[in-house]
Amino acid sequence: MDLELLAKFQQIYKDLDLFPLVEAEDIEKFRVDYGLEVKVRLRREIEASEKNGKFIFAGHRGCGKSTLLKRLANEMSDRHYVVFFSIANLIEMTAVTHTNILYAIALLMTSHAQNLGIDVAGDIRQTVLGWNTTTRKQMQGEETTRELGFEVEFLDVFTAKLQREHSFRDELEKTFEKKISDLVGKIDRLAAAIQIKTKKPVIVIIDDLDKLDLPLVEAIYRNNIKALFSPQIRIVFTISISAIQEPQVMGALNLERVIRPHLFPVTKFFPKDDRHNPEVEPIAKNLNIFLKVLEKRIPEGLIEPQTAHAMVLKSGGVMRELLRIARECCTECMVQIEIEPDREDIIINEEILNIALQNLRHDFARQIGSGLYDLLIEVYETAEAVNDTNFIRMLQTLMILEYENASLWYDLHPIVADLLKQKKLINSKISRPSFNFNISHDSHRRKEALLERINKELAKLEE
Repeated sequence: MDLELLAKFQQIYKDLDLFPLVEAEDIEKFRVDYGLEVKVRLRREIEASEKNGKFIFAGHRGCGKSTLLKRLANEMSDRHYVVFFSIANLIEMTAVTHTNILYAIALLMTSHAQNLGIDVAGDIRQTVLGWNTTTRKQMQGEETTRELGFEVEFLDVFTAKLQREHSFRDELEKTFEKKISDLVGKIDRLAAAIQIKTKKPVIVIIDDLDKLDLPLVEAIYRNNIKALFSPQIRIVFTISISAIQEPQVMGALNLERVIRPHLFPVTKFFPKDDRHNPEVEPIAKNLNIFLKVLEKRIPEGLIEPQTAHAMVLKSGGVMRELLRIARECCTECMVQIEIEPDREDIIINEEILNIALQNLRHDFARQIGSGLYDLLIEVYETAEAVNDTNFIRMLQTLMILEYENASLWYDLHPIVADLLKQKKLINSKISRPSFNFNISHDSHRRKEALLERINKELAKLEE
């Protein structure tokens, strides 16, 4: 077995991690100028806004929002005190409410105040940390006479409870149900203390709210928007592309002076009218950005150029999907290295990509169900939204992708489109060529090649 080659693909697999680039060294190593216009527009509007401005950042899952927001946070930190966090790292995602979002802000700001050496007032400490008797005793330990302070890692304690303990979250909801304005007041006082200390206005950026299921989104952004937006500081919230398709959610945001969300659009490789025209070349600028992402992670010589090109187009313009396809290819290469240990020519090529796409196609097929194919066919043929609740769900799961021209238009994820072609539900003749060679045939070809190499070695021994 070629252990050196295996180690290379193991490293590529790690470098294709689906998590966003948030660490400085990862951003420096893998960064590609992507979404620059969106980032600049959001930053300029934040800087021009009132001190209590609220901003909604939307987009498909995996389009690059988290990486862009982290870069935004880094860029704004010279003139703002930025509190950046992922809600997924603090609260169980199925239990997120407007109350525990506000509590998370207060908790994080208390932690930041500690790190800045700010003497936080006792009533603020009591509201943020002292409301739960059990936790307070755990934090105080044996020194029960001391005042609740910052000698312990309270952030880790409370985060663990928010993540794991249903009873803790229930008590939090009951405690602040009628005292939400008190909690908000403490957030404002913490922000004021931080601003005085740092001489910078506070801005809070909350990532991963876009990963919430739609019922939670409606409860937060529609039913409790006034409370959520009540802190007198700038806050950037994230929201999924499917949520801004809901008129009632958008209506609630509009009433709170969010005229339009900032959208991170899916990268478009083809104009709307040529989306299924096999003779049209992809938009070079957009294609090259995605190719650059692969170049940063896959060393030259380990992927065929035409395969990289095809891989990008199969992503549909969603960055996470590109990384997911590439990762699946790496897995297959590692498998082949072990199954055929004498081979030294294993790279990511058409054959490997075809197997990876087949695996991902099966993943989509398991989610669709027989009753949804008509909806997919309609979107494929018309490029229009469909008045069906399943349309929203398919946006959420990336089966359907939204693109922007002078007007919005929609298309199927290319792998989903391949699934429909395979089922003969759409006309594959008018579509862009894809890898459809027979895997069993390729397996046979690999065996023949292996036998040929064995025969050559035997011939050398006979000589």
